[in-house]
Formats: sequence, C-alpha cells, structure tokens
Amino acid sequence: MSAEETNASPPSGNTTPSGNITAASAYARGQVEDALSLCGYAVAAGVHSPRGEPQLFADIAVIHGTAARLGMFEAPGEGASSGSVTTPEWVGFEQAYYRLAAALSPVTAETLKSTQGTSPDTDGATWWDRIFGNSPALRFTRMFSGLTIGIAAFILIAECLVYVWGLEGDARIRVWDKNLLSSLLPWAYGALGSCAYLLRSAHYFIYQRSFDLRRKPEYYNRILLGAISGGAIILFVNYLVDDSGTVVHLSSAALGFVAGYSTDFLFNTIERVVAAIFPKTDSDPRVQPSRGQREVAKKPPPPRPPAGGGPTDASGGSEPAGGNENEGQDKPPPRSRRRGPQAPPAEGGANAAGAP
Repeated sequence: MSAEETNASPPSGNTTPSGNITAASAYARGQVEDALSLCGYAVAAGVHSPRGEPQLFADIAVIHGTAARLGMFEAPGEGASSGSVTTPEWVGFEQAYYRLAAALSPVTAETLKSTQGTSPDTDGATWWDRIFGNSPALRFTRMFSGLTIGIAAFILIAECLVYVWGLEGDARIRVWDKNLLSSLLPWAYGALGSCAYLLRSAHYFIYQRSFDLRRKPEYYNRILLGAISGGAIILFVNYLVDDSGTVVHLSSAALGFVAGYSTDFLFNTIERVVAAIFPKTDSDPRVQPSRGQREVAKKPPPPRPPAGGGPTDASGGSEPAGGNENEGQDKPPPRSRRRGPQAPPAEGGANAAGAP
C-alpha cells in the first residue's frame, strides 16, 4: 500500500477525520481572515460583557493561535507556508469563531468589510473616492443622498409650478397639469420622508459598523412604501390629536411626509378605520374571550337543593316539597283568616321546611 493511501485511510477506532487543514484551502483562509477581522474590531472597540467585564480573551487566543499555525501572519514574499492544523484544532477554532460572532452581533465580518475605510487617505485617494467615498457603505449612502436631493428638487419645482399656475387670470389654463402635480405632491413628500428616515438609519449603522449591503433592496422598498403611505394617508386623516387632546391640523404635504417617515402611522390608522367600520364579532376566530368571560365560564353552577325540600325563600326557610301554588304570580299570597298568634318569620319558615 502506498504512503498516500495510508494517509488517506482513517485509523481504526477513531471517528474523527485525521486530515489536516492548511491555508491552501480557500474556505479555511476566508474563515480565518473573517475571524481575525472580528478579533481586531473586538480589541479596538473594547467589547465587554453586559456586566462591564472584559471577555472573549480565550476565543481570541484560539483564533490567533490557529492563524499563526496556518502561517497567516507571514509576509507574502517569504514563500508558501507549510503550516497546518488538525481537525480537532479546526473544530475548536470554528467554535471560538462562533462565540465571537455571537458576542459581537449585529457586527459581522461582512459588515466590517462594507464599512471599512470610511476616511480616505489624502495621498492615494482618487477623485471618485473623495466624492463618493472609498467604502461600499459610504458609496451607497452618497448615491442614496443623490436620490433624496432629486426627490426634493422635484417637490420644489412642483410647488413653484402649482403656485404660478394658480396666479393665472383664467382658472381653466393648465388646470389638468395643476391638478396632476397637486395629486403627486403627497406621494413625493412620502418618498422624501422615507429617504430622511433611511439616511438617518444608514449613517447610524455605519457608525456602529453594522451596515449590511445585503439589505439594500429593503431601502428601495422602503422608499416605495413611503410614497404609497404619503399618497394614501390623506384618504383617512386630515388632522392629528396629541396626548393632551389638542387638535393639530396639517396639510396634505405634511401628512404625506409624516406617513413616509413612519409607515406604521398609516397602518395604525387603517387598523382603527377597519375596527370602526367592521367591529369584531364572536364569530370572528381572531376574537379572544375577555378575562371576565373566561372567569364566568369557569365558575361552577350553583348547588342543587336537597331532594326533600324546595327553593329557599326570603325568610331563610324552604318551601314545601309540593311547591308554592302562587309561584310565578306578581301579587302576594292571601293572608290567613286565623286570628290566633303567629310564629315569627324565622320559626315559621323553619317549621314549614320540616327543620327540627
């Protein structure tokens, strides 16, 4: 048997693969580089536990030791590295990388790559980097800022045209153009409000090193959703009420901007309108019984009277087993004609029930 076949076959009785991992593997090199970037961020940012104590020292030591054994710290011109790690050592590295990533979440190796180099070097930076930034996150926000400026310019031009066309002596001149721009303005204000919210959020995520470029489609969808909210909110709301009960009247443009900045404002308004027009009934499966209804349902029924007696009357006694012939009538029963002394109500009731 050749030496290669001997190294390829695992030893008997050992369930762990015996192959070694080297830096020649693209996957291994990528994992180590990502782990090293997280280690550098944890050390530079001074990440600590929720109680304020330093942490992650053991995991950082495991990651750096694995990188050193793989020759990741050697200069490129010194030749190919022959370092390797065993499978158990690689498993320990992966576990340390997992704990480090969980502790630093939402910061990941991907977000660190997207937000690195936010301050371009004055010597080697090109004019493109100076204008749009030299990091993917900064370039995206700069282009997003250009889109926001374009929407603001459209709003400014539309407002000026509507004002100028309204000064015309003949009201029939450009009436269709004026109505069209007036109808589009709330939609544009909604898109502008969503852009303001997204720019504020993006720069905060860049500062926190947690901006993920894989979520770019959400930004564009948020602009479309803000425009729809700005155009639809005027159908449901024409004023706002603050916590003190004061009514605040807003224009359609202001409502559109608010709805675009916070899309939950529109959705909450629609929920209130739906609840007012279509109240929930007991047949609605989404309606849950209230606490009082659950307590009434769990309350046991009243105990049944004994077999030989009737229902208890107001005097504390019981009616005869044969029932009361005046039961169900509103008028009181006729008084007895006997002139003899009468027993007290409690005693009479007890004797009628047969109590001792």
